[in-house]
Amino acid sequence: MYTIRKIKPSEVEEALALAWEVFEQFEVPDYPPEGAATFRMDIIDNPVFREKCAAGECPIYAAFDGDKIVGIMGMRSSKTHINLVFTKKEYHHQGIATALFQYLLTDRLNENPDLREITLNSSPYGKGFYLHLGFVPVDTEQTVNGIRFTPMRYSINSPQKPEQQF
Repeated sequence: MYTIRKIKPSEVEEALALAWEVFEQFEVPDYPPEGAATFRMDIIDNPVFREKCAAGECPIYAAFDGDKIVGIMGMRSSKTHINLVFTKKEYHHQGIATALFQYLLTDRLNENPDLREITLNSSPYGKGFYLHLGFVPVDTEQTVNGIRFTPMRYSINSPQKPEQQF
């Protein structure tokens, strides 16, 4: 059984370590070296981003197996754009990322009932998953600073209840 909640400031390091671990496994093969360096510089080694995560300005939602983080979903400070979605390899295809998205969506709607869309830039690896959730591409695949992505949008029609545990 997994528990989903926002991370605590003391859990930022563990969450970002998971992001880097999974990024290396699944994203790096699709990116030139510049892409991995950009991700590391902009997210993993960025002290301003880390501080914003710890302060809750850039919320990170996590799935826990006991006390261990096994999946994360994070947002930019706008709280309308998802910039981190990573699940440990051994936990893939168990509904963790879907449950994280449902929890995030409900949390965002509780804070901002007028929210009508959430955006993200999908990596090639994640595109099928996002399509399954209901995201739609809003442009063709692009590469910026070595990062390949397809801009996508999720239109919000009705709020959904979060799953605390599954």
